[in-house]
Amino acid sequence: MIYTVRADDAQLLAFSRELVRDALEILRNSEHIARAQRVRDELVGVEPVRGQGDPA
Repeated sequence: MIYTVRADDAQLLAFSRELVRDALEILRNSEHIARAQRVRDELVGVEPVRGQGDPA
């Protein structure tokens, strides 16, 4: 199968890049909240929710 460039491809790629940029910005801005919640959980002695602990 031979790939042919379509006009929609460039628009879709630009939209995808914009979504990734927005997602990374949200993630960067929420790190202090996640860190504070981990500290709170440690102080209270609550087990972290599975999948939301510190990455290995």
